Amino acid sequence: MSAKLGEMLLKVGALSKGQLDQVLQAQVIYGGRLGTNLVEMGLVSEEELAHVLSEQMGAPCVEPAELSTVPDQVLRLVPLELIKRYRVVPLALEGKRLSLAMANPHDFQALEEIGFVTGMVIKPRICPELRLNVALERFYRITRPTRYIGVEGGMRTRFETGNRGEAASVQPVDNRQLGPVGEPVFSEHVTIKDLADQMAGAANEKEVVQAVITYISGEFDRGGFLRLKSGKAVGVQAVADGLPVESFVGFEAEIGNMAHLQRMAEEKGLVLCEFAVGDPEGTLVRAMGGKLPASALLLPVSLGGHVVGLICASDSKGRLGGGAFELQRVGVMAELSLEMLSLRRKIQSA
Repeated sequence: MSAKLGEMLLKVGALSKGQLDQVLQAQVIYGGRLGTNLVEMGLVSEEELAHVLSEQMGAPCVEPAELSTVPDQVLRLVPLELIKRYRVVPLALEGKRLSLAMANPHDFQALEEIGFVTGMVIKPRICPELRLNVALERFYRITRPTRYIGVEGGMRTRFETGNRGEAASVQPVDNRQLGPVGEPVFSEHVTIKDLADQMAGAANEKEVVQAVITYISGEFDRGGFLRLKSGKAVGVQAVADGLPVESFVGFEAEIGNMAHLQRMAEEKGLVLCEFAVGDPEGTLVRAMGGKLPASALLLPVSLGGHVVGLICASDSKGRLGGGAFELQRVGVMAELSLEMLSLRRKIQSA
């Protein structure tokens, strides 16, 4: 199926041969669905992937607007046990026909069991895995599945959600490599595809951090990249209103005194929070040139099973909620790029 999907994307011009080779290599290393890797690396948009999958599988795709508001009575039509087991989201009810968002519309066991339990005719709709996971978390509070699992020794391996394949071990990386970078040049807006090209071509960790900061500059009022080490968060680079915040380099704070940062590091997940006047974490926003109270997004960057970095974005124009998903994609790309750099060094030193 992966080869066919890749061929279809090549055919419609959504992907180049070089990009397909790149994502197939990443899939061998990290596992996961080809489509999920493509979106995570920013090589195709979710919309492009959804429509190509629709053509490939012969099922109508779910448009983003359809997952924005689903009536509660529709969401309750399928028992939570089946929602969790098959990772599906009911969309709409027309008479006795229930539309169901799912990553694999050819999962006949799911269609048969859900149809039997609900007494309805199930109409499967194709939905990209990433978008489906977000909807499951939003509607049912089902935690978004991580692409990593912990293993002995603090290392981690990557796997396909719900369908484990052969995994590749990744050794821990010395996070001292994430140091201050040079003078940045920011643009007004960087597309995810352009950012993916920057990440893929990064020669070192400094260029990865630079790419992240450039993206933040075009999307939010301010943001920064910090490295986490020995219980402390240390400033690497920040931007405010399109300009570098030179004083941010070397900013230091104890993670144990910051509840939101501590939660982010422990759960290894995105945290949307509010910093009030007097909060210890408010020093982070002030270090980026902001004022309190302020809203912020905190996103961990993990390597080798350890959270070694933090991406922080703050905004006063209400763009954090809408930009959270895209920022998570940026975080995934940064992790992939940093791990690829680590693998290159291991190959060169072998």
